[in-house]
Amino acid sequence: MNENIAEIIGKRIRAKREEIGMRQKRLAEKVEVSPAAINQFEKGEKKPSSEVLARIATELGVSTDYLLGASDEEKMFLSGNVVAAFRDFKELSKKDREIILSHIEFLKSKAKEKEKGK
Repeated sequence: MNENIAEIIGKRIRAKREEIGMRQKRLAEKVEVSPAAINQFEKGEKKPSSEVLARIATELGVSTDYLLGASDEEKMFLSGNVVAAFRDFKELSKKDREIILSHIEFLKSKAKEKEKGK
């Protein structure tokens, strides 16, 4: 394989972005770079910084290892839905976050009780 790392990253970004139906402009907005930068990344003309690569991976729901070609395993430990939920969580008011966290604690305690009952 004669591809350089920038080409590998670019092909994987484009493939995943197209797979989820996201336009370059939307990805650029989400990761706070210009659409021209996304285009350069996808063409393998330029490598994203490690920070931008991490943001792209998060938005696309894949690992940075996948984008770098170090792994063919796309999935992160957290699914894209969980990542999106965390992103939404950050936008909630402090009171709403506290309510959600208390619900999570309640559900965890119920799960532990259920497990003990087995």
